[in-house]
Amino acid sequence: MSKDRIATSPALLALSAAAAALPGYSGPAQAWADESVEAGYRYSHYQEAALPASATNGGPGERYRVDSHQFHWLQPQGEAWDFKTDLMLETMSGASPWYVAPGSGGQAIQVLSGASIQDRRAVLQGRARQHLEQGRRALSLGISKEDDYLAYSGGVEAEWDFNQRRNTLSAGLGYSYDQLKPTDGGSARFPDRIAKADKDSFTAYAGLSQVLTPQTVAQLALSYSYSDGYLSDPYKLAYVDARLLPDNRPQDRNQWALTGRLRHYLRSLQAALHVDARYYTDSWGLASDSLEVAWVQKLPADWRLTPSLRWYQQGHANFYRPYYTVAREDGYYSSDYRLSAYGALSGRIAAEKSWRGFSFAAAVEAYESDGDLALRAVRDESPGLVDFLVVSAAVSYQWSLAPPAPRGTSTLQPEPALPTPVQVIPVTP
Repeated sequence: MSKDRIATSPALLALSAAAAALPGYSGPAQAWADESVEAGYRYSHYQEAALPASATNGGPGERYRVDSHQFHWLQPQGEAWDFKTDLMLETMSGASPWYVAPGSGGQAIQVLSGASIQDRRAVLQGRARQHLEQGRRALSLGISKEDDYLAYSGGVEAEWDFNQRRNTLSAGLGYSYDQLKPTDGGSARFPDRIAKADKDSFTAYAGLSQVLTPQTVAQLALSYSYSDGYLSDPYKLAYVDARLLPDNRPQDRNQWALTGRLRHYLRSLQAALHVDARYYTDSWGLASDSLEVAWVQKLPADWRLTPSLRWYQQGHANFYRPYYTVAREDGYYSSDYRLSAYGALSGRIAAEKSWRGFSFAAAVEAYESDGDLALRAVRDESPGLVDFLVVSAAVSYQWSLAPPAPRGTSTLQPEPALPTPVQVIPVTP
């Protein structure tokens, strides 16, 4: 069934914990130090906005929606180990871009697949982590299953603290194997659609964090990913010289990303400023830039409010066009809007409340993409660019396995640490 892969690859997901948060300031590490068990649940609803009639030549513009249920469990074991399990269950429905055709005057018209997509996805991930005197090391395994898709993933990561814990060096490796069996592949209805395919993905990551002052910490990270195998979308077509041909992309891809992060705590305001910047490029000729700024404000009664703003822009892949008037010599064709040039702006606001071991959270994010939001010139903008809204709510509970402290004793409260950064998994087109 036709659908767009919203999530990143399992290999990248297996390494995201190391790349997303600044080492030494993660929630799970604190839970281990307190010998606490943590259980949590999150629900989120993702809804894409309908395309305007001008982009679909008056046809239906309804798009994709996803409901997600995420379950989380963190269990310390002994003096140095913790084990983490995450389960995600998703239901997906709606329509996705199928191909782009020329309209009157050469205007690009987006043709949708029709609101017939119904799919479910289950993702199970586990991690075992050992805490050492000067660092941490971990092993992660995962599996993702859909009606037409199966992926296995694994990763290893390590962190090393040095210079009196003012610096942390982190590194990781990941691998995933994906199998794809498209619905109706090779059938009489879709004879050009592949019956089955697979791909391998390898990911490597290295980062260095530096405590600049008691209130400021920074991180610089470099990641590399290589994919080999079937990298096209079996459910998409390309309009080529009045013919509809299968989406066809190169069978290998090299991807690089350089990310910088800064966390600064303002004691007088009981707040923290988060700044993330990222540059990405790949062997398909696509390059992107992003900048995200968040303000984490502590409020009375254990409330925390976090508004954030993210800007993004990218150029198009070498072989991308909305439609093709002549055939390409290399035979590569794709009108996927994710390979188009565009800019995007998203705003998010999240609220969190802590109470007697419980943590409650809610967030809403609005995302808009348009060629006018890019600083660089955008040529051949896709008519299928997506706008979406995400609403989520979560609850977690943490309880200690350690025996209670004797009456009359007191525990020193440390200086306020940097608030736990929100995990941001780099999104690649």
